[in-house]
Amino acid sequence: MKSNHRLTILSIILVLVIAVASPLGAQSSKSFYAGKTITLFAGSSPGGGTDQTVRLIARHLERYIPGKPSILVVNKPGAGGLIAVNELYNLRKPDGLTMSNINTGAIFAVAGHNDAIKFDLQKFIYIGQALDEAQTVYVRSATPYTSLELIKKANREGKQPRMGAQSLDHTSNFVVKVVEQILGLDFRVIPGYPGTPEILLDIERGALDGRAQGTGSLMATKREWLKSGYIKPLVTSRKVRDHRLPNVPSIEELAPAGTKGLLSALAAAQNIGRSIALPPGVPPDRVKELRDAFAAMTKDEQFLKEAEKIGLEVGLIRGEDLNRDIETTLRDKRMMDLYRMIGSAK
Repeated sequence: MKSNHRLTILSIILVLVIAVASPLGAQSSKSFYAGKTITLFAGSSPGGGTDQTVRLIARHLERYIPGKPSILVVNKPGAGGLIAVNELYNLRKPDGLTMSNINTGAIFAVAGHNDAIKFDLQKFIYIGQALDEAQTVYVRSATPYTSLELIKKANREGKQPRMGAQSLDHTSNFVVKVVEQILGLDFRVIPGYPGTPEILLDIERGALDGRAQGTGSLMATKREWLKSGYIKPLVTSRKVRDHRLPNVPSIEELAPAGTKGLLSALAAAQNIGRSIALPPGVPPDRVKELRDAFAAMTKDEQFLKEAEKIGLEVGLIRGEDLNRDIETTLRDKRMMDLYRMIGSAK
């Protein structure tokens, strides 16, 4: 009798524990995001390639996150995206309700020991990278720099194409400088622009001759420039030719022997571009939900169609892989020295 009584009491206690614990567990892992708003920083001006990419992701990612929260995009232009990254890293409450895109320039800034850095790049929790970040270097067709040979000729005469950039440790400078070193050219990079729209405006005004721009960003913002021949693409930063620009050579096919290190540095840096990250300290269950949602989004037909329509090429790198890749790159002293050297070259 006593044994049966104890067994009954234990059974009741077990049922109560399960009843109390289950809603709490469900709340933390399944419905935390229900009814909430996630803020997603875009480290660039409104209307540019980064802005359009971030807004595309926001529109589709919210449909795959459990609880279907809304995602609010907030532009944080300046310092090649570092303002957004600094704010994300130093959040007082890393609850999974604030994310940001991470520009390629962040890794160059780390290599160059930029005083503006208020973050540890390895400690970010990456959600994923959904879009190809390869770049196209181009000039206005009305300039005397419409081929690599013409640029070399102009260089011999003491002239340089004026290329716009957001900062010295931003992709818009880095890719130009890598192309410069690989192909033996000489560009004059003019940094300090808050975002793509301002650079494009100065190209139209004639204050700049060209720039390096993400190919998807170029398609999304100025596809008509390509169709009309207003600009002349010179080279892309891909390993093989881009099917969207089949007549434009890739840097790999033009690169002479002995430039493998520069090509490797270029490829490693591009993986981080357009990635989405969380600050350190976000609970693991929320990280998993967001990573899984991000991966599912990249297979969504609506997302794929919209990306294709504006000229973006989808290619998933999961957050876990990004974290490993970035750690490996940061530990590669030769590569970081190379980034520092290129980022400081004017």
